[in-house]
Amino acid sequence: MRTVITKDTRVVAETLASGEVACVPTETVYGLGANALNEKAVVKIYETKDRPRFNPIIVHISRKEEFEKYGKNIPDKVYRLAEKFSPGPITFVVSKKDVIPDIVTAGNDSVGLRIPKHPLFMELLTQCGFPIAAPSANMFGRISPTTAEETLKELDGKIGYILDGGKCEVGIESTVISFVDETPCILRHGAITMEDIEDEIGKVVTGNGEKIISPGMTLSHYAPHKPLFVSENILEEDELKEMNAVFMDLDRFGSPENIAVHLFSELRKLDESDFGIIVCKKVEDIGIGIAINDKLERASSGRISFEFGMPVITQLKYV
Repeated sequence: MRTVITKDTRVVAETLASGEVACVPTETVYGLGANALNEKAVVKIYETKDRPRFNPIIVHISRKEEFEKYGKNIPDKVYRLAEKFSPGPITFVVSKKDVIPDIVTAGNDSVGLRIPKHPLFMELLTQCGFPIAAPSANMFGRISPTTAEETLKELDGKIGYILDGGKCEVGIESTVISFVDETPCILRHGAITMEDIEDEIGKVVTGNGEKIISPGMTLSHYAPHKPLFVSENILEEDELKEMNAVFMDLDRFGSPENIAVHLFSELRKLDESDFGIIVCKKVEDIGIGIAINDKLERASSGRISFEFGMPVITQLKYV
């Protein structure tokens, strides 16, 4: 199959309407989209990405009035947050209606609903007239793409079209907050921070819980092919050379928001380099930095330090 990068929303809308998949731009990362109401089309998402069937997919809609169309028993707090942050990088997990196929939600009784901010994706949703299920447009567990070109590297020959919306302005996946239980729970950190949310609706909690009801909850995710190790300190040049390693300098991007924009692209660039190991240091663990550090932790193979002239690897993850 020949994969074409296009700016024509009509050809992508026709592709999705025919039951096929196509890649779409969002303000967070590029997604692999399909008609969320077409079970066979959604299966193609899982097959194309090699995504395990236990991992739910977020459903994208065009306006908050559609929450009641696909979800039920929706708390007022969802609408309060949507009024403030939607369209935008926030996903609401609520009880689902039967119109959403179980394949979308991995058999869960809840569904993640999001109103994307990207103008091309919004135009596409209007043209399609149906909700679009779309996880990140990468092979499962690998680095999320934030440009059409990066998406092509991931899925070339596996899909027909990539809708080119330029570089994603947020750069990391949406914040996911669940309203399945009485107390709202952040399942995945993103650009909309816990502080942002609590300013609007009061106390929320964080945690993975016992069931995977949202993407981004698996131990390993966003990972390069080469091992990525987290270091508490910036290693010296000779220490890096000893390991054929390269340091991913995130501080050079300045603000945490700008680090988020470039995080996955920088990781992908180093993954394609001649170095054998990538080393990174976490950012300050506040605000959007919490989301950045979560991505680094899930992408990493463990932690590394340099003691007595030798690299020491700890907390190794077998992935």
